[in-house]
Amino acid sequence: MEMQWLRYFLAAADAGSVSRGAERMRVAQPSMSTQIRKLEGHLGLPLFDRVAGGVVLTEAGRAFYPRARRILGAVREAEEQLKRDVESGNGMLSVGAIPTIAPFVLPATLQALRAEFPECTITVREDLTERLAEAIVDNEIDCAVISPPFGHELLDVEVVGEEELVACVPRGHPSARGKRRFRAADMSGQPTVTLEEMHCLGRQIQGFSVARRLRPSIVCRTTQLATILEMVGSGVGISIVPAMAAATHADGSCQFVRFAGEPPTRQLGIAWRRDRSRSMLARRFVELIAARCS
Repeated sequence: MEMQWLRYFLAAADAGSVSRGAERMRVAQPSMSTQIRKLEGHLGLPLFDRVAGGVVLTEAGRAFYPRARRILGAVREAEEQLKRDVESGNGMLSVGAIPTIAPFVLPATLQALRAEFPECTITVREDLTERLAEAIVDNEIDCAVISPPFGHELLDVEVVGEEELVACVPRGHPSARGKRRFRAADMSGQPTVTLEEMHCLGRQIQGFSVARRLRPSIVCRTTQLATILEMVGSGVGISIVPAMAAATHADGSCQFVRFAGEPPTRQLGIAWRRDRSRSMLARRFVELIAARCS
């Protein structure tokens, strides 16, 4: 059943004439007559008696009239509510983030997003890049905060910022004295704590070490940045960590030193499925992430 059939039926019933109803609807009378006949054929019942000077509702027509009114009213209400929800951001958003970004960016971002859109529903998935990509492709999440480069034929990645990586050393370490910068060559031969290469950050740090021809003595590999900070603070070794992790580490056991020369960096980006549209809520999420990562 088409909504236009109902509109034409009600217009003819209210006007008492198909031709006058067509004038009110600003359509040709033959076209309106055709649509009403299609409605009658769909219902299997005549809705009008054609009389001189117009039309009169049949018994079926009188019974159908209030139902048609309710159907159109419900449709209008749904359309208006949908428009209000879209314009107000009152919807659902499912986001992902890699573990080396999620705890430092998502809490404040989601707090700000909920402050703007208090009726929204947000779910979060923290996982490795490859698994987040699969979740986006399978439409399990809308987007994910990752660290490019990353390539997938179904995904687009929007770079929203770049972050410096810094040396992490125990408090009192010679490299942290005064205002000197950390020389990458100083890592060679030193006990080092590093992320497993299952993390993109681990691979990025490994790439930096290879490019600088560093030969650190790796004494611990872990999957958690928090473990790295604890290990370094306990004097197990030194490491390289994102600046956002340094900014939130407050127990004083570690010191963070910028690299001399061109420092290692990583890009921060949002991955999307290429053929999916973006809601107002999703677009605002990207803006807030970009503001935090710029």
